[in-house]
Amino acid sequence: MYITKHVCLHCIYNKENMKTIKSFSKVTMLFAFVAFANTLMASGNLKVNILPLSSEKAVVAISNTEAANFKISIANEKGEVVYYKETDADSKDYRKVFDFSDLDKGDYKLSVSIDGSTTERLFKIENKNIAVGKEKSIMEPYFGYKDGVLKLSYLNFSEENAKLNFYNRNELVYSKEIGGKFNVNEGFDLSKLDKGKYSVILSTDSKSYSYDINVK
Repeated sequence: MYITKHVCLHCIYNKENMKTIKSFSKVTMLFAFVAFANTLMASGNLKVNILPLSSEKAVVAISNTEAANFKISIANEKGEVVYYKETDADSKDYRKVFDFSDLDKGDYKLSVSIDGSTTERLFKIENKNIAVGKEKSIMEPYFGYKDGVLKLSYLNFSEENAKLNFYNRNELVYSKEIGGKFNVNEGFDLSKLDKGKYSVILSTDSKSYSYDINVK
């Protein structure tokens, strides 16, 4: 069951006009989640594995329940991309033997992205072996704005601390601590805000996502 809170941002500007805002109806809640669910279904069940063959070589095995174009990258501990590839055609599986002999010893991150969904695996190149870390899934949040209402849906797979900030011309007008809950499904009434352009930024310990809104 998804519970959505409804916040009146106008209260920040004028407390005298503060009014009680009711929760979204079930229909609105369903509408907010359907678009997000479509992305979730399109991404399928993305799995990424690294299977060491020796101290310098490993098989990268990627699979997804739906055929997709895989964007594959490897970055070092400084965040520098040392490898990038996009597969030529949509497929459900991808396998390739990687030779890491030219890479310096140290920590690396393998990332595979499809349709707003990313799966990562950390690995470490050592003297005698390749150590593989746990799989980590990341999905971009869904933002929707219509009739003065902003809808947000986000699956916090890593359960990192999340925070939502609203800006108007780089000035912070509202901030909310979301915490580490897995399912984030929120609604905000922006209809009483002054006209203008606003930016909404959802940030976690490791990622940030922005969405621009034009209040008319």
